[in-house]
Amino acid sequence: MAATRNRPLDRSALEIELDVSRATVYRQTAALVDEGLLERTNRGYRTTGAGAAVLDAADRFERSLAAAGRLKPLLEHLSPPALTENLHLFADATVMAVDSESPYAIEQHLESVISDVDERIYGAATSFGSPVTLARTVDRVEGGVDFEWALPQAVLERLERQHGELHETVRSHENAAVYVTEDVIDLSLYDDTLVLTGFDTDRGTLAAVAMTDSSAAVNWAFDVFEAHRERGERLT
Repeated sequence: MAATRNRPLDRSALEIELDVSRATVYRQTAALVDEGLLERTNRGYRTTGAGAAVLDAADRFERSLAAAGRLKPLLEHLSPPALTENLHLFADATVMAVDSESPYAIEQHLESVISDVDERIYGAATSFGSPVTLARTVDRVEGGVDFEWALPQAVLERLERQHGELHETVRSHENAAVYVTEDVIDLSLYDDTLVLTGFDTDRGTLAAVAMTDSSAAVNWAFDVFEAHRERGERLT
């Protein structure tokens, strides 16, 4: 079906294109026509709309399998349906897991990502990050970056207890907004870089992150964030 998606091909052309026997081409085209996935035209066989949908579904499945393998360290700590149903968007993501030999590698990388932000920091997460990444975030807010963050009430209370001064500094800026919501996915958008964060709930520490600048993944993350923003309560 992929061979005939963008152009019709007759059986002779399909033999050459696919490097298979005439009998195989005859058998497969007949079966796919019966299933409504191919149609016969004056110029040859062409993939139908239903056939194109099957091809797209197969592609998403293959990409989801690849992403599941790539994101395994993260999925052990972060696997809500909103993410697992869209794994195909993360087939090319970069994944970092905490390494005992380099325990601060993830934080150092995130610090670098935040420091390079020029326009926006959006998030729907159960944390603002470590004191180091929180401090870098405050630096960017003070530099005029648009900051919007959605987080659960319990996380807000913990943040106020542990980092009250930094939290108040963020909220005092007109370019910053904080929303109280629930069931967040632990995602952050730093300009056009998406970061998914997995925490070890037993230890309360960062376990793994996945990062991508795929436009499809970034758009998905923005939609998720926007949904939290719309139903959340903005703090004043």
